[in-house]
Amino acid sequence: MADIDPSSGTRIDLADEPDFDLGRVRVQPAARSITVNGERRELQPRVMQVLIALAKANGRVVSRDRLIEQCWDGRIVGDDALNRCVQSLRHLAREFTPEPFAIETVPRVGHRLVVPEDKPAGPVPSAWKLRTRLATAAALVLLLLAVAGIFIWQHRSIAVEPASIAVLPFRNLGTGDPYFAEGIGEEILGQLAREPQFRVAGSSSSSQFGTNPDINEVARRLDVEYVLEGSVRKQGDQVRVDAGLVRASDGMRLWSDSYDGKLDDIFAIQREIGAAIAGALQRKLVRAPTLSGPLVTKGEAYNLYLTARSLIRTRNRRIGPTAADLLRDAIRIDPGYAPAWASLAEATQLQGALGDRESFIAASRKARSYARHSVALAPDLAEAHRALGLTLAYGDPEGVAHLRRAAALEPNDAEGMLAFGAALNATGEFESELAAYRRANELDPLWYRTTGARALALAERGERAEAETLAKRSLPDKEANLQILLGRIAWIYGDYSEATRRWNIVARSNSPRWANTAQRTLYDATHAVGVRTGELVDVPDPPVSRNDWRVWMDAAPAPAEWQKRNRDSVAAAVYRKQNLVAAKLMLNAGRWRELVATYDSPIGLFGLGPTKRVRFDQVLEIPVVALALRQAGRGGEADRLLREAETAVRAAYRRGSVPFSFDVETAAVFAVRGRKDAALKSLERAYQRGWRQNSGTSLRDIAGEPAFRSLHGEPRFKQFQARLAAHYAREREEVLSVVQTQKPALTSTPS
Repeated sequence: MADIDPSSGTRIDLADEPDFDLGRVRVQPAARSITVNGERRELQPRVMQVLIALAKANGRVVSRDRLIEQCWDGRIVGDDALNRCVQSLRHLAREFTPEPFAIETVPRVGHRLVVPEDKPAGPVPSAWKLRTRLATAAALVLLLLAVAGIFIWQHRSIAVEPASIAVLPFRNLGTGDPYFAEGIGEEILGQLAREPQFRVAGSSSSSQFGTNPDINEVARRLDVEYVLEGSVRKQGDQVRVDAGLVRASDGMRLWSDSYDGKLDDIFAIQREIGAAIAGALQRKLVRAPTLSGPLVTKGEAYNLYLTARSLIRTRNRRIGPTAADLLRDAIRIDPGYAPAWASLAEATQLQGALGDRESFIAASRKARSYARHSVALAPDLAEAHRALGLTLAYGDPEGVAHLRRAAALEPNDAEGMLAFGAALNATGEFESELAAYRRANELDPLWYRTTGARALALAERGERAEAETLAKRSLPDKEANLQILLGRIAWIYGDYSEATRRWNIVARSNSPRWANTAQRTLYDATHAVGVRTGELVDVPDPPVSRNDWRVWMDAAPAPAEWQKRNRDSVAAAVYRKQNLVAAKLMLNAGRWRELVATYDSPIGLFGLGPTKRVRFDQVLEIPVVALALRQAGRGGEADRLLREAETAVRAAYRRGSVPFSFDVETAAVFAVRGRKDAALKSLERAYQRGWRQNSGTSLRDIAGEPAFRSLHGEPRFKQFQARLAAHYAREREEVLSVVQTQKPALTSTPS
């Protein structure tokens, strides 16, 4: 099997390519667009590169290898990646009549672009035949127009294109807190988002325009045609909801109405508002079944639920206890209300993250039981599946299945798409992961979480400039969010001085929400280059997350501590990153017997065991496990794990582009297998793309990585070590300069 070693080639840079004509097609590479008969279409960057490569060949066949050289920069990609681009171009051509171009596939060779000439094909018919055909065609056209007119008249209330709409937070006109009013708007937004007749801007983006927003500004920034605004007045058991729909282009109010009732009537009121909006925009609701059973509750319980949901959406760990208490009160009123159980699972995990990892483990057990109960009550409730998936371990097949199910049930939910992206990362579907984040960002374009997930995924694939541009474009008026995200992008590239500059801006601010976060990340950056030492704050992450934030550990844990962290599957999932770093240090200390004992236990070592099948998310840990097994004289088992790991690696590269940290994981597998040249090529490729020995579970010195012991005598490995050492020396000097110039407050470890 050939090594993963991309060959060099002339890469097509879209920014440098001039505009050109392709028959009837105007191609604009830098804008990633084509125009045919006045209709504009935007192409994905890779699809545009393939189109340009084929066009430059002037009708000649372009080999698959040449296309990969020009469009993927020689990186290893499989047939699927190129085939998807070719299919996308074919589907694009079929959108027009006649088709402006075609792509021929020459089996075992490559592809060529065929652009038809603008001239009639075949013999010219006689004048009599031509007149006859024209008369027949005219009669047929008239008949079709008549039929179409009747159809349009009968179905004139149903529009073809989805209406784009933003739902602003409903104003609270009562005496209580605003959460109930905001929740009503959120629920109406969710109802519309489930309808194919609407394209709805996400709630986090819609909520960022203040109390009296400029409708034109809302429409422009969210790219919508209509804006729904409203208010809620609640007094005791009575509620009044006012709502109005505005067309942004001219400010005309298309519809408005008031609804009065009791709290128990609120579900009916929401449905009436949704139907009224659809009627005003001549849309037909097709996914608006009457809610019943576990999806409907008493007004008092609903009030508590909406208040808790508003708190949970802030993702602030400190509100976890308050939200959980509200939801428990709602469940006491109505134990069968499934959405409250799903939200209680989320609130419980937020509450658990306030403490240490042991408190998070206890919270995760409770949250999982709440989420399972919600799924049992309402098997088609997307938020129930998402909540359950978020309580299960990263890469756990059951967790992946629930997150996939949630995304299928609610494809227009940005939060669900973020969780689905994490699941796709765990299965090695990296391009699909990026697509999920892109979809989430399109749904909620101004939310820092969707922007952050998409930007970081781009950065991890070597697209730093694109990631930074996205951040600046999406967060122009959120200085703290922007600086934290730009610092995080710099961190991915080992640019600790830039990260320090960015985070110090926020740390020195008076932001109650972000100053502490920036302070904590500042400690990480200065710790990375040795300006500071000692234990750092380690905040627990949800088990489903494989956050690449660095784990700092200089000594292996004591045997009792190792056993405690691997006492069951929940504990092992929460400590997973810490366990990997610990296992490396234990191998270096000769404590392989403890690792093998854990491997042979019912839960396994990182979920790996004698009878357990290898999952993609375990590729990172397999080299460590294989080395421990070899020490125990169980080379056959070690080789099996390594073979399965390499199979998973090959499959990931065939699917398309990968994060550069995955190149390092690949190198570790090759090195332990004894394939030194392949390992060194993978390491060198990772370095060229931006990796700097700073993945989440990297040791401080690459020479200390057990997987790379076989490379220690290789001159190329020594050169690689020297480049890393020089990089860290430069960064240390620059970080010290930033610290001395900007004087961040680094006097004590933040809580």
